[in-house]
Amino acid sequence: FCFLPGGLVAETLFQQIGIASSPNPVGSGARALGMGGAFIGIADDATAASWNPAGLIQLDKPELSIVGDYNYRKEEFSSSSRPEIDNTGKIDDIELNYFSVAYPFHFYRNMVISLNYQRLYDFKRSFDYRLNYSFAGLDLEQYKNYDQDGYIGALGLATAVQITPKISFGVTLNIWTDKLLWENGWEATFNEHAVGAYSNGTSTTFDTHIKDKYSQFRGINANIGLLWDVNKYLTIGTVFKTPFEASLRHKYNYEQTQTISNVTSIVSQSRVKEDVDLDMPMSFGLGFAWRFSDAFSMDLDVYWTDWSEYMLTDDEGNEFSPIDGRPKSESNVDDTIQARLGAEYLFILEDKNIAIPVRAGIFYDPEPSEGSPEDFYGVSVGSGIAYNNFIFDLAYQLRWGDNVDTGNSIATSKADITQHLFLASIILHF
Repeated sequence: FCFLPGGLVAETLFQQIGIASSPNPVGSGARALGMGGAFIGIADDATAASWNPAGLIQLDKPELSIVGDYNYRKEEFSSSSRPEIDNTGKIDDIELNYFSVAYPFHFYRNMVISLNYQRLYDFKRSFDYRLNYSFAGLDLEQYKNYDQDGYIGALGLATAVQITPKISFGVTLNIWTDKLLWENGWEATFNEHAVGAYSNGTSTTFDTHIKDKYSQFRGINANIGLLWDVNKYLTIGTVFKTPFEASLRHKYNYEQTQTISNVTSIVSQSRVKEDVDLDMPMSFGLGFAWRFSDAFSMDLDVYWTDWSEYMLTDDEGNEFSPIDGRPKSESNVDDTIQARLGAEYLFILEDKNIAIPVRAGIFYDPEPSEGSPEDFYGVSVGSGIAYNNFIFDLAYQLRWGDNVDTGNSIATSKADITQHLFLASIILHF
């Protein structure tokens, strides 16, 4: 969004999508996040529909779950070549993260069905910065503001079946739509006010306004999972999240005006209204859960996400990488591999029907970028209480990346990014 005075001259709009949360598709729930998101091999509550739907078969009672989250993100931008753009962007919000209703029953075999909602991708971010610019006898000091907001969520219809006493299979059908109770999309606004003078002493100002909106995100994909109880200690889980083509409505408005001697004129403007397609990548995960006892368990998960096939196609058939905005022929985005390790220990008070968990996890969660991925790491802790048919869980996750290439967010800049996530879950058994 760093346009120069003189206007935007292009027949093709180079499009970039900046996901503020982790772009890697993971599940939800305070219990799972308290274990660092290592849950594929455990997946024994209603959030399993988002991790490994085969794990739903472990439910023996109808279950209602609600998950809320509080996000705080900080981005510290810096540039060795342009120190004047150094700045810090901060955002925070409270949202519904997940909701589900699950019902186990027996029909020839043990089965479970569930209805779920998951808010998966968050786009909220904001920052301000300034930039000094000189060109052809014109010196300017530019004051820039960028704001982005929105999210993408899906309705999930899940089922699991016990194939054998040790093997279960499950599928979650994710319906991405804005026709229900939420809006699927995001909107970015960019405003710049530039003040300066020409070499002959004539003062001038430029004002630039950009609004870039993607709405009506819709599509269908599936989470397909298997869970194998190898023995009383080891369980192996696997999940495949299918690729899909999402359809969106895209509106782009750009206008730049110049004021000289109190006379304002439009220098350049552009308006685009189009239907675009976004090819979402496939993801595959493998989890190994080890039960040391009824009270102590650990899980190790490894994910692969095929970001090389993540592509946006505009109304004229031009294909771009949403990661960096480059045309498909010029983009070089590698796939990512995540690793997550988590543990849970239960303090069980049998005489009072109370269990108090202690959870912790670590993870490596790289983000796709032009060339090699950007490194992100994280730690998490969690606890809660289970009493009779009521479970309450809390989790805190810290995720960070240092010296991250910001792509087109602010030209030539790097950023230290810190993300704090708090989750609270309530589960009721009936």
